[in-house]
Amino acid sequence: MKTKDNKINVVVFGASGHAKVIIDILELEGKYNIVGLIDSYKAKNQNIFDYQILGNEEDIPELSKKYHFNHGIIAIGDNWTRKVMYEKITRANPDFEFVTTIHPSVVIGKNVSIGKGTVIMPGAIINADSKIGDFCIINTKTSVGHDSILENYSSLSSGVTLGGNVYIKEFSAISIGATIIQDIIIGKYAVIGAGSVVTKNIDHQVVAYGVPAKFVRKRAVDDKYLYQVEETVKDTGIVASDKLDVITGKHEWSKVLNEIGQYDFYHTYDYHLTARLQNETPFLLKYTTGTVTIALPLLLRQIDETMYSDASSVYGYPGPICNGIDETFNNEEFTEALQEFFIKNNIVSVFSRLNPFMPCQEIVLKNYGETVQHGKVVNIDITLDVDEQRRNYQSRLKTHVNKSKKHCVVKEAATEQDITDFVEIYHENMGRVNAKKYYYFGEEYFKKIINSSDFKTLVLIAKEKETGKTIAGSMFIVTNNIVQYHLSGSKNE
Repeated sequence: MKTKDNKINVVVFGASGHAKVIIDILELEGKYNIVGLIDSYKAKNQNIFDYQILGNEEDIPELSKKYHFNHGIIAIGDNWTRKVMYEKITRANPDFEFVTTIHPSVVIGKNVSIGKGTVIMPGAIINADSKIGDFCIINTKTSVGHDSILENYSSLSSGVTLGGNVYIKEFSAISIGATIIQDIIIGKYAVIGAGSVVTKNIDHQVVAYGVPAKFVRKRAVDDKYLYQVEETVKDTGIVASDKLDVITGKHEWSKVLNEIGQYDFYHTYDYHLTARLQNETPFLLKYTTGTVTIALPLLLRQIDETMYSDASSVYGYPGPICNGIDETFNNEEFTEALQEFFIKNNIVSVFSRLNPFMPCQEIVLKNYGETVQHGKVVNIDITLDVDEQRRNYQSRLKTHVNKSKKHCVVKEAATEQDITDFVEIYHENMGRVNAKKYYYFGEEYFKKIINSSDFKTLVLIAKEKETGKTIAGSMFIVTNNIVQYHLSGSKNE
């Protein structure tokens, strides 16, 4: 869609520092009219370079009609995440078109091809007969030698130099200031460390570093390799206090949990990052005195059109965790530190659902706020023999179990289709109970839970023996000898 002055309306997906550079290039090209930004991790209506965040990728169908756009560019530095975002966008709008943006100072040689969605930044040089794929990033002052190839979703950081006939395969990232000599092949999903000199071919899924570059370790295709802006305290706006540490990065978060030792998957970094809403920022408060450590995970939420926020626990059963505490612990200093922190950060209300398996929660929170018991949870002692567990079943439940055994077989979900079937059944179940929109977790949510290294996830599905159809499923999550029955669903018929 074009404006009266024949410019194409575009949106920018992402609102980090990378987006700022892309906005600058789009403006300098003079071909595009930026209608706003789309970001799942920053508050709606926030401004970046005077452009407003309009919503998240799930809102694309509505936003495209409201703001008259069908073109855009993904401003995300991480190669794998850029691909995930592309898939989200095209699912929401299969006809969406991605633009390529090239800074006016870029030098492009003869017979160079550049794919859709690619960004080429100031001072880059692309020499003759080179081929740049889709959704690539060619950063500031990079030099690409003649006849070189960059496959889709690959990236060159600032100051990278490629000799002639270098082949960078898909999803690979070359870090700041690295040099790759002529005729070298970099395998898929590889990462070359900053300042390295690559003199030999690099295999798939390898991190390599040094002069000359040497194998450091293998990596998963979706391992993060960039500094995560949204995971740092300085970018959350959260102000730490003298007695409380504020932790927002995975490494430190996991370190605290491991130091305490007793925690559930609801306390982990991965679960908070997966389960949060687009306007929520996960953080972990850590209090230490002597041999005592207390940690409290929360989500920070800005209250619209105010300077205030509230804090809430993630969906599930988190609450505080601790070690070094018994019934003699005096919590006054801890609760005073909490109060000081909340006041300093303009947090006007705090809600945390507690975990029935975590010790000392009542001692930690004694005389602070109000603790309300809403009901009981069902607890099954899985240390008991299976037959002994079944003897405790009510007669009606035993009847249902026996009937199900005759007609169904239970298996672990092992394929993409199994997971898709489970998600569809879960959504069908949510519709049957008239659940709120929040509980309709997308397929990406389930995949992140299943693939997390912070805990073990097991999805069991029930298949009808006669038809082979999946008719029910349940997700169980295991952490520190605790098994949580997290989500489930069954077919309507």
